[in-house]
Parts: sequence; C-alpha cells; structure tokens
Amino acid sequence: MVAAPLEKTAMKFLCLLVLLFCEAHGGDGCAMLIVVSEPGNVTYDQELRRQAKAWQELAAKAKIAVSTIGLDKISPEGDRPAVEKAIATLPKDGGDLWLVWIGHGSFDGRTANFNLRGPDIDATAVRDLLKPFTRRLVILNLFSASHPFLTALSGKDRVIISSTRSGGERNYTRFGGKLADALTAADADLDLDGSLSLLEATLHAAEGTRAFYEDAQRVVQEHAVIDDNGDGRGTPVDGLKSAKGAQPDGEIAREIHFLTSQGDRLAPQAQEERAKLELAIGELRKRKAELPEKEYYDRLETLMLEMARVYGLKGRNE
Repeated sequence: MVAAPLEKTAMKFLCLLVLLFCEAHGGDGCAMLIVVSEPGNVTYDQELRRQAKAWQELAAKAKIAVSTIGLDKISPEGDRPAVEKAIATLPKDGGDLWLVWIGHGSFDGRTANFNLRGPDIDATAVRDLLKPFTRRLVILNLFSASHPFLTALSGKDRVIISSTRSGGERNYTRFGGKLADALTAADADLDLDGSLSLLEATLHAAEGTRAFYEDAQRVVQEHAVIDDNGDGRGTPVDGLKSAKGAQPDGEIAREIHFLTSQGDRLAPQAQEERAKLELAIGELRKRKAELPEKEYYDRLETLMLEMARVYGLKGRNE
C-alpha cells in the first residue's frame, strides 16, 4: 500500500525533529523568567527556593537564558517593578519564552493575584504586559488560585499550565513541587523515548500530586489544568487521555522537550519557519479521519520533508 512507505518517511523525520527540537528552541532564541512569590514562612521559603533552583538548573542544561525575581534582597518598592521591567525588556519575538510563577496566589471572587513581596500583581496586569509578544509563550502558573490567570493569558502560540482549575482552590498547591521533581525523575519519560516533554512532566506531576493527597488521606484540593489550543477554557490534566474535541489541549505541550541534543541551533528565520510547520502538522493530524488516506500521507510527507529542509537534514542518512 502507498501509506506504508509514506508513514515510514514521516516517522523518520518526526523522530529527527524530536531529537533536534530542544536545541533549535534553546540557546540565544529562548529565555526563561522565574518569579517567586512572598513565601509566608520559613518552610515555604525553602520549598519555593528548591523549585526555583530546579528550573534554573534545567535552563542551564538547556542553554536557555534565565533570570529570577523574588529570591534576592527585596527593594523598598517590592518585586512588582522588577517583574514589570523584566517582562517589558524581553525580546517580543524569537524562540520560546518560559514564564515560571512559583508560590502563592489569591482570588477574592473578582481579582486574581500572584502574591509578590510588596504589592501583588494581578492577572489583568500580566495580560497587558504580555500583549506585545509574538513569540511562543510557555506559562507555568504554579501557585494557588491560579486558574483565572490561565483564562486571562490564553491565546495563540501560548502553552499555559495552572495548578488549579478555579480561583476557588486557594490553598497552597503541591503541583509546582511535583513538577520540579518531574524534571529529573527517571520515570517521568512516559513514552521511554529518552526525552522528557512538557506534557510528560505535567502528567507525572499531576499523578504525584494525587498520590500526595491519597497518602495523607486528604480530599484533593487542587486540580492542574492545561491550555495550549487558545480557547481559554483549559482541560484538567487528569482528563487529557479522555478529552475530545477538534482541537484538544496537550498537543503542543507534547512536542515541547526540555533538554538539548548536540545538533546545530536554528537561526531566527528558521525558527519561524519551523513554528509554522509545527502548526501545520498539528492541524493536519486533527483532520486525518476526514481525509482520504493517500491525501493525508501525501500532505504529511510534504510537511515532514519541508521540516527536514529547515533542519538541514535533507540528504543525510539517505
């Protein structure tokens, strides 16, 4: 049948894509901003610092430029001016920008806040700060009452993970700590392909969070949610496997891998081409059931060969 060799070709280039994905997104094209909240007490201070360190170490391994706010000596104005300045001065295009918010949040029924040292910052303010960005954003809201931030920040080319499914889940969340643990957990690589994706780490963290409450014989007080299709609703991480719809959440997070290979880095123009092709491949996969088999594989082969061209792989291993 025609489909078999085309499927083989597609999988060949998909595997190469996975191996080189992180390097293409790493280095000069990527950046990470870690913001740590007001700890509240010594125990939380130690835990939040531990989580921040895990992300700092990951960024170093992935060769991603990283800066952290909330751990150094506090200024008289608090941390909000530093957060606003840091976001405002980041390049608005280029490789992925990771925004990692760690710690405590609050919600009074109308306004959701991330609890900084000094004046807090609310979801609307963060939304406005991020409006100029055209680069892909990976936003990790690892704090209590964080779901309203997902709703406010959702959009095209944005992957958002929040520790809670509503603003009403106001207690300190364990999901952020479990996600930090997943970054180095041997069993977090669920498909055993030797590369940890953001989706795999998220699923591993959700399972660890659920186990925490079960071991403590406590009612689960937090439910992580992911949104990467831009609809602003999000999907509970626990329900990803059974989620249905034309554009299910988790598809983009599945393709984001943390650590680098030794491949050549892509230039900014090539990064833009790659991003467009990734979206086209994702859209095609969603239409597989409605397309004739030959047409589907013809289109997939064309896209994969184009992706190979972007990575400079055409002609290798042939």
